[in-house]
Amino acid sequence: MAIARMTKVSIALHASHKEELLKKLQDESALHITEIEKQEGIEEQDFADEPRIRELEAQLSHLDDAIAFLQHFIKKGGFLASIVPQKLSIEHETYEKALRQLDFKNITNQIRTIDNDLSKLRSEREHLMTKQQVIEPWLELDIPLEVLKPTKTTRIVPGKINKRMLSDEALKKADEIGVDIATMGESKNDLFVIIMYHHSTEEATKDFLDDVNFTPEDFRGFSGKPQAIFEEIERHISDIEEKTEALMEKGKEYAEYHEPLLMVFDHTNDEITRLNATREALRTKKTYIIQGWIESDKKESVLEIINSHEAAILEEVEPEENEKPPVKLINRKIFQPFEIVTHLYGTPRYSELDPSPLLAFFFAIFFGMCITDAGYGIVLALLALFLMKKIPTGKKFLWLIFIGAVFTIIEGALLGGWFGNLLEGTFLDGMTKSLMIFDPMKSYFVFYRLALALGAIQIYWGLILKVYEEIRNKNFADAFFEGVVWLAIITSLLIMLFASNFCIQLNLSTISLLPESLLIPAMAIFGICAITVVLFGARKEKNPFFRLFLGVLRFTILGGIFSYLGDFLSYIRLMALGLVTAGIANAINDIGRMTLGIPVAGVVIFAVILIGGHLFNLGINTLGGFVHTLRLQYVEFFQKFFAGGGVRFNPLSRNEKYVVLKQT
Repeated sequence: MAIARMTKVSIALHASHKEELLKKLQDESALHITEIEKQEGIEEQDFADEPRIRELEAQLSHLDDAIAFLQHFIKKGGFLASIVPQKLSIEHETYEKALRQLDFKNITNQIRTIDNDLSKLRSEREHLMTKQQVIEPWLELDIPLEVLKPTKTTRIVPGKINKRMLSDEALKKADEIGVDIATMGESKNDLFVIIMYHHSTEEATKDFLDDVNFTPEDFRGFSGKPQAIFEEIERHISDIEEKTEALMEKGKEYAEYHEPLLMVFDHTNDEITRLNATREALRTKKTYIIQGWIESDKKESVLEIINSHEAAILEEVEPEENEKPPVKLINRKIFQPFEIVTHLYGTPRYSELDPSPLLAFFFAIFFGMCITDAGYGIVLALLALFLMKKIPTGKKFLWLIFIGAVFTIIEGALLGGWFGNLLEGTFLDGMTKSLMIFDPMKSYFVFYRLALALGAIQIYWGLILKVYEEIRNKNFADAFFEGVVWLAIITSLLIMLFASNFCIQLNLSTISLLPESLLIPAMAIFGICAITVVLFGARKEKNPFFRLFLGVLRFTILGGIFSYLGDFLSYIRLMALGLVTAGIANAINDIGRMTLGIPVAGVVIFAVILIGGHLFNLGINTLGGFVHTLRLQYVEFFQKFFAGGGVRFNPLSRNEKYVVLKQT
């Protein structure tokens, strides 16, 4: 439940040790490098590694193309592997051997040559296929295409007309003008025709052809009879396919280099990262000075790396005024999945609380309330566990879903949801009902009160954290006016609400929960706190009249009474989503049961409706539950105490896109 303490350091090293030292620091993944300001009296050198970086980036591009080409010949690892490719787990010795022995430049050049030749063949084949499509409708034409040209008195134009346009009336008009239409072929919508007419009817014929949407065919580049042209194209296509097959076989021979090329790719990427890291360094002819941040707990391990080099030294340095250290979240394993929620919103400031463990219980219980079905929770939990075994990345997110699924199982069992009402009337009905505390589809006001009560608890929790955060940072005035006063206002309002009949009218309770004698003290506290907010809500404003005006706004709409009312009402969405999930599940069950009366096929249809319907319901409501639970944290909870705006800890580390080195 903390943010890692950071120490700012400066590392000075001889240029000859740069590559080796940076590689060790990269493996350690502990140094967050920052830009160092130029220092007077030091003649800084230009960044000399730019040409090398460009060379490596070109090399990386060639490797990427070669890997993409070889993927065609690698056995796929199933559906999941196609979505989230698995990284290779490689021994250090195998990795180093591949880097030493593989002539990857020659291999990538040969693969690129094959790929380029294949691209040319594909382009040529597509061109021939286009020509084939043009000539195919004219196969019945038994004269060379070059004959289709005008004479002194006659015009001959090949083309196509939409079938719907060539009506009997159009044919009659053609006869009147003296236009001869010879049909050579047809497709689903068009007729392929040759138009012949005397040159004296040029204008009338053009008007007619426009009326029937005639499109002339362009036979430039063709010579000979259509049938002979078509057969020649087919021969060329066949030759291309043979050449393509031969090149693919040749390319397949390089499949054995796929894994070594993955290792070289990651190695090249790592080298680019190391070289780019020195952009921020102060450079002289023989030395580099690198400045950055390390976790205080890892200071000794970094110092050990530095001390292993005679020409390198590490010193702690004082941060600049207002300089923000990078932020790394440190939590117990159970809370680590909730760091995803925090990082989706932003990174805490170095001086702030890490909200990840502070929202964990609320996120899990709200997610479960949005689904409220133990059956769905079981499916979701099993799916998360299955994906954790199959997918090497994204385990934090899957653990987050798993924790939410566990709460869904518990809450679903307490609210009687087992794939909706699917178990109703079965031998398990008695057991499920013995676990149920209320049915949300019947006692929806109980569900409504539960959602509001949990919302009130989270809002109180957020304000308490606000007070703690401000006191911790010695902002005592903000702690009192922005935290304590608002806690008193909300508490007094709730006392007034539950000490009167108004809570009954709002269906928050069936009776007044508090004695009526508390009304006057609560009103007095509310009035005093209201005046306090009006007077001191904009206390930093110098103009007294404007300060009072802003104070009134602060009490009402600028994070005031109406804002808090909106926050409380937002938690009703938990009830709404829970009821929607249950309602759709029950509807799916009812529709499925209707099919059981159908002979033989009824059971199959029933199973299809149940499986498909419940998977769909689970999918959309898991997404809806996740999104709306996030919204409650970000809008209703975080706004009370969390500012964010920190810089995320981003240490110099290996870029493992394809390969993970086994720990020795």
